[in-house]
Amino acid sequence: MKKTAVLALKIVATLLFIAVLVKHLDGRELIGILHDVDGLYVLLGLLFSFALIAVSCWKWWFILRCQDCPVPFLKLYRWYFVGYFYSNFLPSNVGGDVARAWLVARHHQSGSLALISVFAERFTGVLVLLSLAVFMPFTRAGLWRHPAVWIVMLSALTFLFGACLLMVFGRMSMRSTWMMTGLNRLQRLLRADRPGRAARIWDTVAAKARGLADKGGHLLAVLQRRPASAWGILGLTVLFYVMAVGNVLLAYRAFGLWPDTGAVAAALPIALLVGMIPITMGNLGIAEGAYVFYFGLAGIPRELTLAMSLFLRLKVMAMGVIGLVMHLRIPAASPPGPGAGGKEIHE
Repeated sequence: MKKTAVLALKIVATLLFIAVLVKHLDGRELIGILHDVDGLYVLLGLLFSFALIAVSCWKWWFILRCQDCPVPFLKLYRWYFVGYFYSNFLPSNVGGDVARAWLVARHHQSGSLALISVFAERFTGVLVLLSLAVFMPFTRAGLWRHPAVWIVMLSALTFLFGACLLMVFGRMSMRSTWMMTGLNRLQRLLRADRPGRAARIWDTVAAKARGLADKGGHLLAVLQRRPASAWGILGLTVLFYVMAVGNVLLAYRAFGLWPDTGAVAAALPIALLVGMIPITMGNLGIAEGAYVFYFGLAGIPRELTLAMSLFLRLKVMAMGVIGLVMHLRIPAASPPGPGAGGKEIHE
C-alpha cells in the first residue's frame, strides 16, 4: 500500500512538472526547433553516449581491479547497459546499481565486494559533482548570486562535508564518545528516544548512515593501500564530467546552437544535482525543468534547452533498450530482490 502511494505521488509530481514546462514555454517555437534537428549531430550525440558509458565503466573496472576482482571490461560494459534498463524502465526498488552489483556477485561470488565496487564508482562521482556544484557557478559572473543557485551550492557544500566526514572517519566516527553523545542529544531533542514515528524514522536514517560509513571505510582502505589508484579514479571521474559538458554541447548543436562552453560548464553541476531529486518517475520532468531553469540563468534560450534535454532523455532511453537486449542474453536467473542492496545513488 505504501509503495503504491509513493508511486502515485511520483506520477502526480511528474505530470505537474511537465505541465509547468509546457505552460511556461512557447510550444510553436519548440516544435519549430524540433523540426529543424540536424541528423548528423543526432548521430554523433548517440555515439558519444557510448563513450560516456565507457568512461564510467572504465572507472568501475579500475575499482574492481583495485579490489583484486578482475572482470573483463567488455562484460562490465554490457552490464552497465543492463543497469540503464533497470534504472529507467522498471518502477521498482531494484535500481541499476543493484542490478550491476548482482551481476558482479554472480561472477565473483562475493556480494559485499560487488556492492562496494558499485558504491565506490557512484560515490566518487557524487563527491566530484558536489565539488563542481560548489565551485563552478563562481566561474560565471553573477550566476552564484541567484538564490536558486547559492542554495544548491550551500546544500552541496553541506553534503560534501558530511560525505568526507563519513569517508575519512568511517566506523570510528560513528562509535566515538563525542559523536555518540551528540547523536543521543539530537535524538532526545527530536523525541526519537521513545516509541513512535520519530523513533522509526530515526532508526531508518541511522541504519543508512551506518551502512554508508561502513562502505566509505572500505573505500578509504583501498585507496590508502594504493594512493596511485585514488588519482586514477579521480582522473576518470573528472574526465566523465568534462565529457558530460561535451555531451550537452553536442545535444544543443543538434538543434542548431553551439552555446558558450563556460555557461554550460558553470550551470551543469547545479542542474544535475537538482535533477537528481527523486520526486518524479525516473526524474522525468524535474531533470528537464532543472536544465531549462539553470541554463536559462546562464543566458541560454529555454525552448532550445528543453529540446536539448528531451534529446538527452531519448538517448538514455535508447541506452536502456540496448540494456534490455543485453539482459535477455544473460543466462536466466532471478534478479536481486529489494533487500539485496539499495537504490541507485546517481544517474
